[in-house]
Amino acid sequence: MIERLKKVSLPALSAVILFCSYHYGRVLGVICFDIVQRTSDNSLVARNKPELKWLCLSFRLISATTVCCFCAPHVADIEDPYEWLLQCLRLSASLICGTCIIVVQICYEKELLRLINSFLRLFRRVRRLSSLKRIGFGGKREFFLLVFKFICLVYELYCELCQMWPLPLLSLFTMLCDIFLEIGSLMIIHIGFVGYLSVAALYSEVNRFARFELRRQLRSLERPAGGPVGRRQLRIVEYRVDECISVYDEIERVGRTFHRLLEVPVLITLLAKIFGTIILSYEVIIRAELYPRKVGMWGLVVKSFADVILLTLAVHEAVSSSRMMRRLGLENCPISDHKEWHVKWEMFLSRLNFFEFRVKPLGLFEVSNEVILLFLSSMITYFTYVVQYGIQTNRL
Repeated sequence: MIERLKKVSLPALSAVILFCSYHYGRVLGVICFDIVQRTSDNSLVARNKPELKWLCLSFRLISATTVCCFCAPHVADIEDPYEWLLQCLRLSASLICGTCIIVVQICYEKELLRLINSFLRLFRRVRRLSSLKRIGFGGKREFFLLVFKFICLVYELYCELCQMWPLPLLSLFTMLCDIFLEIGSLMIIHIGFVGYLSVAALYSEVNRFARFELRRQLRSLERPAGGPVGRRQLRIVEYRVDECISVYDEIERVGRTFHRLLEVPVLITLLAKIFGTIILSYEVIIRAELYPRKVGMWGLVVKSFADVILLTLAVHEAVSSSRMMRRLGLENCPISDHKEWHVKWEMFLSRLNFFEFRVKPLGLFEVSNEVILLFLSSMITYFTYVVQYGIQTNRL
């Protein structure tokens, strides 16, 4: 059994998780395109599917109308101010994020398809760089992040479905529309996570190629006696260097396009998620008697924190991987007789500094390890204050 587990390919398992998440997004009406295998070269391409798009848009509009007609009046009648604030925030976030999804699907459909095909084309280019055949997605880091994200998705769906039984038919339909709208709006965060993780995986594969294969080819140009290098060998290495530089530039361009396209929807969903988690954690700590299933509610709080942390980790992984090329020291390879190589690498490294992949939401701050630590310390401080308040008011 242990020997079989050792033979399991983590990138292949990551690809399976992505495959399941892709169909999960299609069921929720967020992904309305097809990813098919082209018959000419067996490569994956994204293609528009108008009938699926209009079906998703229609059901999303029906769900939003149903929620506004049946759920909103019920929320307005809630007398508890904390419960009323929590439900208002949840419905408002679902409707706003649902509107963002509709706008992206209608107004930015071509840009989104072009972006996805750029990602798929980049993965093919990166795989052609290396002489080693790789199947799947990413490596160990990407696999473990995807596993945690998949657990969050399953738990989120489980908690929502547990609310549906037993209910009458009209309430069941209303709850189904509410779940479709709420979970669909949260898919924006999950799509942002997968996108930034894809950028990190691309950078990691190019860095792996440069660290091992390209470094070995550059060192093969060294001649102990100072003899000349063959033209054919020089052309091969030069082609690899040019292709590596071109791929690196395209990864930065595609990552920047992805960030610009989903920057506002992800930020809106993230802010709504953080505020909702703050209110929910207060409810669970201070008013625990209102929630008989305390373990399930605490699971939702932890899951909400995990969504924010995983998204931040994916962004940090992409940013840190983009800076790895400067640390490889390829410009120090023994090719001092070829000045054009040094000029080329200096220009490339200067472009890395100028076009560095950075994630700055609305230009306010840069996502980094400091942001993760700041978020964690803020939430721990908040929990401490809430617990102290509960102890002082004899509610704990």
